[in-house]
Amino acid sequence: MEHIFPRFLKSVKKRIPILTWLKTYTLGDCISDAIAGVTVGLTVIPQGIAYAAVAGLDAQYGLYSAFMGCFVYCIFGTSKVITIGPTSIMALMTQANAKLGPDYAVLLSFFSGIITLSFGILQLGFLVDFISAPVISGFTSAASVKVITGQTKALLGLTIGEKSQINLGIVDEWIDIFTYIKTIRYTDAILGIGSLVLLLSLRALNRVAWFKSSQLPSPGIQTWFNNLPSSIQNVMSKCIWFCSTSRNSLVVISCAVMAGYIDQDCIDIMKDKNQGLPVNGSCVWRLTGSIQEGLPPFHPPPFSTLSSNNETVSFGEMATEMGSAIILVPLIAILQHIAIVKAFAGGKPVEASQELIALGCSNMLGSFVRSMPTTGSFSRSAVNSNSGVRTPLGGVFTGLIIVLCLAVLIPYCAFIPKATLAAVIISALIFNLEYHVLIPMWKSKKIDLMPALTCFFVCVLYDIEMGILAGVVIQLILLLYHTARPRILVQLRKVPGSELEYLYIAPEQSIMFPAVTYVWNLINKASFHKASSAVPVVIDCTKLNQIDYTTADVFKSILEDFSSRRTDVYWLNPVPHVAHTITVLAKDRFRPIYGDLSLTQLVLKGNTTAFEDDSNTCLLNTTPQLLNGNPHFINGNPQFINGNPQILIHSPILLQSTCNNLNEALVLVNDIPHLFNVANNQNETLLEVKETKDTKDTIDTKDTKVTKDTKVIKDTKDTKDTKETKDTKVTKDTKDIITIEATDPVGASGASAHLANTSKQTSFNSTQKKEDINSNIEDRHQD
Repeated sequence: MEHIFPRFLKSVKKRIPILTWLKTYTLGDCISDAIAGVTVGLTVIPQGIAYAAVAGLDAQYGLYSAFMGCFVYCIFGTSKVITIGPTSIMALMTQANAKLGPDYAVLLSFFSGIITLSFGILQLGFLVDFISAPVISGFTSAASVKVITGQTKALLGLTIGEKSQINLGIVDEWIDIFTYIKTIRYTDAILGIGSLVLLLSLRALNRVAWFKSSQLPSPGIQTWFNNLPSSIQNVMSKCIWFCSTSRNSLVVISCAVMAGYIDQDCIDIMKDKNQGLPVNGSCVWRLTGSIQEGLPPFHPPPFSTLSSNNETVSFGEMATEMGSAIILVPLIAILQHIAIVKAFAGGKPVEASQELIALGCSNMLGSFVRSMPTTGSFSRSAVNSNSGVRTPLGGVFTGLIIVLCLAVLIPYCAFIPKATLAAVIISALIFNLEYHVLIPMWKSKKIDLMPALTCFFVCVLYDIEMGILAGVVIQLILLLYHTARPRILVQLRKVPGSELEYLYIAPEQSIMFPAVTYVWNLINKASFHKASSAVPVVIDCTKLNQIDYTTADVFKSILEDFSSRRTDVYWLNPVPHVAHTITVLAKDRFRPIYGDLSLTQLVLKGNTTAFEDDSNTCLLNTTPQLLNGNPHFINGNPQFINGNPQILIHSPILLQSTCNNLNEALVLVNDIPHLFNVANNQNETLLEVKETKDTKDTIDTKDTKVTKDTKVIKDTKDTKDTKETKDTKVTKDTKDIITIEATDPVGASGASAHLANTSKQTSFNSTQKKEDINSNIEDRHQD
C-alpha cells in the first residue's frame, strides 16, 4: 500500500496539472495573469459576438462559448498561454448544423467533447496525422475565403433579396453581392472599410521599427523616437503595444459608443421592426441589436428538441441530421488545438493526450452552458503570451471578464455596428490565406498540390466537410500508391578493376504486401533484360527497414527462381528482423553479406591482391560473417586463402561455415595445396606432430585417417578444456600433416571458446624431406 499511494498521487497530478504549479503560485504571478487575462477578455468579447454571427447564431452564444473553456483549461491544461473559445473555423463548421436550430449546435459541442475526451484517454490523437499539411492549408484557406465572402455583405451593408441557385458555394454569394450592389448602405460601408483599415494599421504598428529603440535608427520617425528620454520611450512602447494588442476591443468599443450617441433610437426601431409595428425613422448603421442578458442556465445539453412545426425531434434523429459533422468537427478541433499548443511549446515536449482531455472536458462541460464547439485560438493565445501570462490561471481572469460582460454589459453590446464586427472578422482571417505555400509546394513536391487544391475548391464550391474528406482521401490514395510502388534502384554495375558484372538492386524504402507483385516483376524484368543468368545479384538492404510475411514469401520465390537459373543472390547489410523474416522462409538460400559495397565487390571479384595488405586482411579477420554462408567463394578462389592463411586462424567460424560436410572439406583442402605444403611424390611418410606450449585452448586430431587420394581429414572433438591427439595414422600417399592451433577453436560441431592473445608455432616432420617452418602469428581477434 505504501507504494501504491505515491503512484496514484503522481497519476492524479499528471491528469490534473493545476495541482503541480498551484502550490508555488505567488502574488507576482497573480498580477501578471490578471493583466494578461483582462487583455484577452477584451479581445474575445467582440470576437465571440462576431463568430456567433458566422455560425448563424444569436450574439449571446458567442459569449456562452467563451468562458467555460477558460475555467476548465486552467485545471486540465498544460500550456500557460493557450485560450479555448470560439474560433472562425469552428463557427464555420457549426454553421450547417446551426441552421437547424441552436440546440443542434449545443449538442454538437457535447459530441465534440465526448469524442475528443475519448481520443485523449485512449491516446488516439495519431489519427489526426492522416490529415496532411497540404490538406490543412487547403482547408484553412478555403474556410477563410468562405467567411470573408459571407462577411462582405455585412461590411457593405447590402440587402440581399432572392439568392442565386447555381449551388457553387461562394460563386452564388459573389453573384448575389454584385447583383444587389445597388443596395449598398454608404454609412455602413464607410464605417466598415474605415474600421478594417484602422485594424490593419494598428496590427502593423507593433510590427514596424518606428517605435523601437535601435543603435542605428532609420531616418524619420525612428530617429525622432530614439532621441526621446528613455522613460518616455518606455511609456510610448507600452501604449503602442496595448493599442495593437487590444485593437479589436478599442475599435468595437469606440464604434459602439459612437453608435449609442448618434443612433440612440436605433434599438427601439429594430424592436418595432421585428414585431411588425409601424417604424418611425431609420438607423444610421445596422446594429447588433438586443442580446439576451444574464448568464446561461447550467443544465445538460438538449438530447431532443422541437422542430419548426413544433414536433419533437429525438436524439437519434438529431444525430442523424448532423451526419459527418459529429466526427469531423472534433477532428478539426483537435488538429487546430494541437497545432497551436506545439507552436507555443518553445520546443518542449507536448502532452498531446492531456491536451485532448482538457479540450474534451471544455467542450463537454461547455455544452451544459449552451456553448457551440470550441478549440484553441491562435490569435488570442498570441495576445496572452505577449501580455506576460505566467500560468494557466490567466484564463480564469478572462472567463471572469466574459461573465461580467454577460451579467452587466450586454445591453451596451447591442449598439455594436455589424459592419465593425465584419471588419474584425475579415482583419483576422485575411492572414489565414496560405497562398505563400503554393510556390514552395510547386518547387518541392508538385503532387502535394493535388490534395491541397482539391480540398480548397471542394470547400469553397461545395461543402467544408466534403472538402476535408476529399483532401484526406486523395492524400491516402497517394500514400497507398507510394507504398504499392516503392522506388527501387536497378543498375548493372561492374566490379572496379575487372570485367565482372553484377546486378545491383537497392530498395529505397520498406516493402510491404501491396508492393510484392511490382517488386517481383521489376526484379525479374531486370534479371532477364539487363543481365544474364551468370551475373550475380546484389540486393542492398540498407534502406529496407521493414517487410511482412507476404514480402518474405515472395523473396523466397525469387530466390528459388534464381537458384534454378544458377544465379547467385547476395543480400547486403539486412537489418536483423528483416534477415530473420526472410531466413525463416528461404532458409539456406538467403545469404547475407555484411560490410560496405566496395568490400562486397571484392567478394564478387575474388581479388586476392586487394587483401594482401594488413588493413584489408584485418577487416576480414574482424568480419568473418562477411564470408559465412558463401563456400563457393572459397572453393573458387583458393589463392585468396593461400596468401592469407591467418584468415582461417583468426576466423575459425569461416571454416565451420564452409566445411559443413566432408565433400566441401575435401574440396577446400585439395584446392589449397600450398597452405598445407603438400608434395607430389608418392612415398610413405611418418609424421611427427608437435604441440605448442603456453596455450590456453588447443585443438588436436582424433582418429585421423588419410587414404590414397586424401591429403588431410580432421575430426575435432569438442571439449571445454583441452583435446588430445589419439591414433594418428598415415597411409602411403600422405606427405605432411599440419596441426594448426587457433586461439578461437571451432570444431565441426560448432563449439567455441574464449580467444587468447598467444603466439603459435606450426611444425611438421617428414622422413623423406624434413623441413622446419616457423611462423609467428599474433592473434588480435577479440570476442
